[in-house]
Amino acid sequence: MATPFKLKRSAVTGKRPGLDDMQIGELAINFYDGHLFAERDTQGVGIGTTVALLTPWIENFGGGSITYSGVVTATSYHGNQVIGTPAGGFKSGAFTIGTGDHTKDSINELNFILGKLVPTAPDTINGASVSLTGTAGNGRLCQGFTPTNNTGGSAPSAGTQYTRNTDSTIQTNYLNDYGPGDNGTVTGFVNAVGVGTTTLDTGTNNAVSGAVQIADNKDASNSTRNTGITSQFYQVYDVRLINAVSPDGYNKAFFTHGAATSGEVFWYEDPSTVSAPVISFSGVTIPSSQTVAYSSGIAHYTESANNTFTYVLTVTNASGDMYSNNTFLSSDGQGSAFQNSGSKNYTNFAGGTNPPARNYGVGAGVTTLISSVPRNIHATVTSNHFTRYDASTPYGSHNNQRISYSTNLNIMGTSATTGQVDEDNILVSSLGTGSGNAIRVNAGATGDTPSPISSTFNASATPAVYEAIVRGGTLRHDVTNYSTGYLPVGLNLSSGRSGTQYFQMLITRAAVSEFKIVVTGSYAGCFVCLPENSTWTTGLSNTNGWADMFDAYSGAGNPNNADNGCAFGTVMSGSSGTFTCVFGEESSSNGNNKILVRFKLTSGQSISTVRFTA
Repeated sequence: MATPFKLKRSAVTGKRPGLDDMQIGELAINFYDGHLFAERDTQGVGIGTTVALLTPWIENFGGGSITYSGVVTATSYHGNQVIGTPAGGFKSGAFTIGTGDHTKDSINELNFILGKLVPTAPDTINGASVSLTGTAGNGRLCQGFTPTNNTGGSAPSAGTQYTRNTDSTIQTNYLNDYGPGDNGTVTGFVNAVGVGTTTLDTGTNNAVSGAVQIADNKDASNSTRNTGITSQFYQVYDVRLINAVSPDGYNKAFFTHGAATSGEVFWYEDPSTVSAPVISFSGVTIPSSQTVAYSSGIAHYTESANNTFTYVLTVTNASGDMYSNNTFLSSDGQGSAFQNSGSKNYTNFAGGTNPPARNYGVGAGVTTLISSVPRNIHATVTSNHFTRYDASTPYGSHNNQRISYSTNLNIMGTSATTGQVDEDNILVSSLGTGSGNAIRVNAGATGDTPSPISSTFNASATPAVYEAIVRGGTLRHDVTNYSTGYLPVGLNLSSGRSGTQYFQMLITRAAVSEFKIVVTGSYAGCFVCLPENSTWTTGLSNTNGWADMFDAYSGAGNPNNADNGCAFGTVMSGSSGTFTCVFGEESSSNGNNKILVRFKLTSGQSISTVRFTA
């Protein structure tokens, strides 16, 4: 039969049954305290058997609340726990607490106040910009092939510029002074592959783990990123990738630290083995139909398009997987003889596109036609005729390349010049009355002082053997054969012209009794004449009216047969300078406003500038 059990009971406060007072399955109740007890058996054959209080609380009278004695342990608690009254009552502080306040609310308020006292935590790496170091610069992807994409994201596109790397390893700059430096796990990634991991603790975590380097792990009070952090609260650290493996193709790298993720940095690992570009040239093609102007009978090119010179420029190794810019061939400017023929894009080359094809010009060079028009200058160009070029790719460069050309070119620009010798335009400034510059006239005859004439000089005709030559803006004693070694092909002046040569100019100005001759160069004599002033020519009848700038003016009267010097102050001696010519008591107005100036040149002499002024 089943064993009958009785409900044990007691009315004594604090009374608790012992093990001997109860059997398994019996209940005991203390009516005074309102507590219910049972014997607890853990099937340990008497070991661990105890009397357990089933109602460990006391209900306050009226049922409005219950009271626990001792320590209460719970996995979680829901509800409003009244804070109660501390021993000695509440003290004044950061906020006021009442006996009816709930513990959770007071803790929340306390945390809010303490939060104002705690310094702001240092920045995390979330979104931090990552940059690479030690790369091979930048390059743009060529078209016509599919680059390897290791990123798992958008593929790289032709024509877009990317950081270029070539040694199969990558290194980033440090991310400096980020936190928290005392907890969490920092991981570096190349593409989706972790290449190193470090778990931070409160110690010093400076170390290299795989390709991740932690450095300068320190108290955040020493941070240069977030200044003013109180010591002993936080730590910061630096992190970078070092010698991380970089596979061929398009890649990315980034870091994580807990929930924080840095920004991503992208690059292209270029497997190309292309060499630097090489520039070469064909021969020069001269214009078949030319436009020329003449000076002293010598043909000169003008800056007309009819005088365009051409040659073919070839470049090998114009691209690999990558290229630098669409402007592949860069001009360094104009040459000595020709205008700037301009930079060249890939599309200016045979079969060229923008972006260029992969390995364009590798194995067989690519070509472009260079057209060069003469400059607007007055010169004989003997070297550096054409534009100089630079070719650059990510794989190297070939710079300062100019086609070699040894033929001398005579060029006469359309614009008149007074800074050089121009037969039709010799500067006269602030002198007497009237206008117009001096012009070349016929020398008339050989000798220093022939009968003066002022007839128009024919620049396109073959000059007399005693006429000096103005070629390329320079007056010179000239015995050159222009039929060979010069372009345009010109006269042969090498025969019968070894003697003295002359250059005679006409100034037409009224009211001139003295003037300055400004000359640069070398010469053997200089003579001045008032050809239509009878007083002057009579007084200088022995020299056909020519006064000598190599002799000083006597200081009184007019230059005359006895003393034909007309230099006032410094006399001319065949060198550069500024020299004053005086007419004594005469004026150009007494001779139809005409003044002749005659220069004498011997072998090797030349004048680069000459002008007249008050």
